[in-house]
Amino acid sequence: MKKGLLLIPALMILCLLNAQVSLKTIVTQGPVVAGESFQVQYVLEDEGSEADFFQPDFKPFRVISGPNAYAGVNYGDKGAINVKNITFTLLATKEGLYAIPAASVKVGGQIVRSQPASLQVISKASAIARGILSDKTPPAEGTYLAPGEDPIEKMRKNIFMKVSVDRKTCYVGQPVTATFKLYSRLNSHSDIVKNPGFYGFAIQEMIGLGDRITATEVVNGKKFEVHTIRKVQLYPLSAGTFTIDPMEVQNKVEFSTSSVVKRTEQEIVEGVMPTEDELFSKPGFKLAETSMRTEPVTVKVTALPDTNRPASFNGATGKFSIAATLEEDEIGTNREGDLLVTVSGKGNFLQLAAPAVNWPANMEGFAPEIRDTLHKEVSPLEGKRIFRFRFISTKPGEYTIPAISFCFFDPDSNRYRTASTNPLVVKISKGEATEDIKAEMSAVKPASAIPAKVWIGGGLVLCLVIVMFAVRKMQKTKRKPVEQPVLATPRPGITELLKPVTILLQADETTFYTALRNAIWDFAGQQFGLTGSLMNKRALMQELDLRQVAEVDQQSILRILDTCETGMFTGASAITDKQQLLEETRHVMLKIAGLR
Repeated sequence: MKKGLLLIPALMILCLLNAQVSLKTIVTQGPVVAGESFQVQYVLEDEGSEADFFQPDFKPFRVISGPNAYAGVNYGDKGAINVKNITFTLLATKEGLYAIPAASVKVGGQIVRSQPASLQVISKASAIARGILSDKTPPAEGTYLAPGEDPIEKMRKNIFMKVSVDRKTCYVGQPVTATFKLYSRLNSHSDIVKNPGFYGFAIQEMIGLGDRITATEVVNGKKFEVHTIRKVQLYPLSAGTFTIDPMEVQNKVEFSTSSVVKRTEQEIVEGVMPTEDELFSKPGFKLAETSMRTEPVTVKVTALPDTNRPASFNGATGKFSIAATLEEDEIGTNREGDLLVTVSGKGNFLQLAAPAVNWPANMEGFAPEIRDTLHKEVSPLEGKRIFRFRFISTKPGEYTIPAISFCFFDPDSNRYRTASTNPLVVKISKGEATEDIKAEMSAVKPASAIPAKVWIGGGLVLCLVIVMFAVRKMQKTKRKPVEQPVLATPRPGITELLKPVTILLQADETTFYTALRNAIWDFAGQQFGLTGSLMNKRALMQELDLRQVAEVDQQSILRILDTCETGMFTGASAITDKQQLLEETRHVMLKIAGLR
């Protein structure tokens, strides 16, 4: 009897806990058409406690955007209840019956899960049969070419491109989101012949051609099928006025010369335009061709203000917080320790440099390893960058690592702000010396000492060879005083230009990318005579266009330069292997020089 009485309060407490926190899964009502996007919402109701949200795995759906969180308050019989709405936009790729997975939150040590929700995905044909879609969208008149009707004029009205940006003025480091869309009501095959150049920006891709993002929009009373070809975040590297170049597309359109209703189909490719025979060989149809391009967009980038700029400011723009932890708070002498510094928030993570650590006396720190966890589908980039600093000490004792400050510019408030960690205490106990660890860790530091020795030694050898050559030449001149023609100094080949980069493959990221970028500009100066202020991407692209260098090679050299600049400004490890990037650079240089 007593046990039963004891269970009653426990059950009441459990019911109260469940009543305090609830998580619901809300999904689009009714079937979703395959190839179209839809929204999933997780609605959290609680009494104001801090909650950790755990995102589910949405496979086989493709995540277009999210998580996007919106907070609010609902008023009911029990008073005000805090509500947090976490939304995701997903793309359904195949028809079938699916379960939208449950999400979970952790509140005050309690795990609360939502219920999964069912979703039916149907084909377009099924949607038309059910009346969800109209078989006259886009209308058949878009595919029919009446006698005497001008196909070029019809194409102008029924297929076009647009570029949109979320802002045309910004600060250095503040992102500009650019979206390129193609609108069509025709049976079209479109080939992207020129991608825009994003000169003066670091680039973060959000949506590409392979994502196949489509939607429908009404323009001037007509429904168009809209293809998002490309969506990027552009982070300005310096102040000035910059132009987003046009994207150029070549179109081949099939028109019906009879009144037969034909559903429209669109295909967009890059550099793989099919021939006329491959496209349309049936009678009763006419093929027309045209080209189109987006309008250039000018972006004015304002320098960050000098007023109240902290001395420690290193270019971070956005909203950030910083935290620091030690993997172990007690280690032995000459044993490696790890300090983890995490910068979280929203902003220009592509250009985020490591914060300075003021190591105590008798403690030596090394250049950090960098790891990113970023939500690239939102702008500005959201997530965190973790800097792993390794350190050692040869002297036992208790050391305090001072608070680490991180300064950033908040464009919303137009102010510089500084976030700081708490000081950390680490105890170094007397332990067995292991000098090999220190030698191994030294490799993490910028490897400038090794290249310097190599260059000094190579320079001495080169000087010796030059002196020997000069002495020998003088001896020959004495024996045979015949005037020799002056020969032009041969230009260094591509292998010689890339030799410093090869030597620096094992160096730190900044040193390697700087050397590779310098080699590319040396090559451009050698090939095209670009020097001084002409050593910029715009002038380089103009020279490559003038000399009819293939578009794919132009984009390759531009992408390599962008990778170098990103590595130089951030010091972060590149996704692409450095050896692979070096070989790609060599290959492109050889093609541009006409040697391959």
